[in-house]
Amino acid sequence: MITTGDYDYARALDGSLHHSWTVDDAFKGRTFDYTKRFLPERIAGVETIACLDPVEKRKLNQIRGNSYFHLFAFVEEFIIPMVLANATRNVYGDETRLWSLLRFAEEEVKHQEMMRRAVEQFVAGFGTPHDLIAGREAVAQAVVTSSPLAALLLTSAIEWFVQLHYVEHVRDEQQLDPLFRDLLKYHWIDESRHAKLDSLLIEEVASELSDAELDRAIDELLQLGMAVDGLLAQQIELDIDALDRAAARTLSTGEREEIRSAQQRAYRWTFLVSGLEHPKFLEIIDSVIPSGRAKVAAAVEALSA
Repeated sequence: MITTGDYDYARALDGSLHHSWTVDDAFKGRTFDYTKRFLPERIAGVETIACLDPVEKRKLNQIRGNSYFHLFAFVEEFIIPMVLANATRNVYGDETRLWSLLRFAEEEVKHQEMMRRAVEQFVAGFGTPHDLIAGREAVAQAVVTSSPLAALLLTSAIEWFVQLHYVEHVRDEQQLDPLFRDLLKYHWIDESRHAKLDSLLIEEVASELSDAELDRAIDELLQLGMAVDGLLAQQIELDIDALDRAAARTLSTGEREEIRSAQQRAYRWTFLVSGLEHPKFLEIIDSVIPSGRAKVAAAVEALSA
């Protein structure tokens, strides 16, 4: 079984009620400072791109920041119906569990609103267009129609990498734009609880499955990961087009390829590898599907190549 430690619905509910915040609390009437970077280099992956000068690297960093928020709003679309489906499995059982999961879903709606507002501010302030991938609802439908355990495992990987991104790479990085940094902090406040709730739900769902169903859930998870990788590839091309406009010059074929290669590595680490190899996520895999670690490790190796 998963080592849930201090994970329980009562503590999660208490944390949600006592650490509640609003979208206005996060923004405080501020706008982004475009003289500063938005993302730490470990996430942005722009500094090694030799064909870009320092101003262009900063612009690409900011473009990546806009994509970062858009993609979170994109993937969190499926988390809301998934959490609600799990909440209503025992709607007349444990009221604390129900309330905690309803708060979970409400907080994900709040995150979407915060990120959409951030994207709107970017559109208004950056100065040149930045297109973003579409199809959020179709992707959400594809995820929620997979097995419940696969969807929960994908959610868990996402929420554990949110912890890693903020704690290890954002929290102590004082040179980032203050508003962008605070938005990441507020997102982390809730997701630090959501990651624990995911563990509780995974334990509940996995306990009802056969070994064959557990194995299929891992395969479905990795298939979903490949679908996410395809979405990332689409966004990379849109980011490069946005940089071309922001830099006010035409990037050559060779320059685009250098940027594409660097950004593929950065995007894959950010949205896939950092979750799949997170120690807490691997602990969950070992607990519910011991044979799954080898498949996850092979996927991480392929994505990191």
